[in-house]
Amino acid sequence: MLGLELEMEGEVMVKELDPRLMYLLLFIVVGAPLIRPLGLPLPITEPVLALYNKIESLPPGSIVLFEYGVGAASWPEHGPSNIAVLKHLLSKDVKLILISLYTAEGPTLFATRIKPAIESYLEKKTYGVDYVDFGYITGYETAMAAIAENVHKALSVDVYGTPVEKIPLMKNVKSAEDIDLVVATAYCEPYIRQFYTPYGVPVAIMTWGMNAPGYMPYIDAGQLCGMLAGIRGAAEYETLIGSPGEGISSADALSLSHLLVIALVIIGNIQYILTKERSGR
Repeated sequence: MLGLELEMEGEVMVKELDPRLMYLLLFIVVGAPLIRPLGLPLPITEPVLALYNKIESLPPGSIVLFEYGVGAASWPEHGPSNIAVLKHLLSKDVKLILISLYTAEGPTLFATRIKPAIESYLEKKTYGVDYVDFGYITGYETAMAAIAENVHKALSVDVYGTPVEKIPLMKNVKSAEDIDLVVATAYCEPYIRQFYTPYGVPVAIMTWGMNAPGYMPYIDAGQLCGMLAGIRGAAEYETLIGSPGEGISSADALSLSHLLVIALVIIGNIQYILTKERSGR
């Protein structure tokens, strides 16, 4: 029988909580918010707020290089952040240059996971005028250096084979000096070296949660203008833009699972105290 086994002899003593009940409760508290986000209170950390404020402060017509190098294995950490930041950027009057440098999987995941999530935003924009996609470019940091030095030479055609010279958005984007913000996925150091240090272009990063402590010195030094670390960063950003998604769902599931563990610890301690009192009589 599921639940608490009780012994009645003028009083109640908690003897055992059936493990099957614990697993059932865990399934419920984790699964429910993944189906429908609850939007539990979530403090906003400074690096996340800094990126939000940076995008809010961009003048109309600003050029943003957005690197969506998401991999299948890193989707839980990077995917929701990409979606949230793109929603914010597409709600502003800025121009987006989309590209994947970190992984060749980027374009596939952009087409199958990211684009459907931002489709309503893209419908209000004109391809080639408001945004352009160059897909995957090999070389990683070597490619960054080439893009920063000569955009038209490094990015000769977009994903549809259109020459860069025929894309209206790219007409006046010749080098890093014409880019107002870089938002990238995974590692920040190459972008700092190739865009911030030589050209002074602000750089923001969407990275793994484990990288957050190591990247804080870059935030403090002003070399990073913002950072979303893991699913928590995505949840915070979704909260800021008022658009719940995978980030908030996962954060809710994590918060509720922690609360369940706390409740089970309390129940276990009550069980221990009652058992000890009972056995001492």
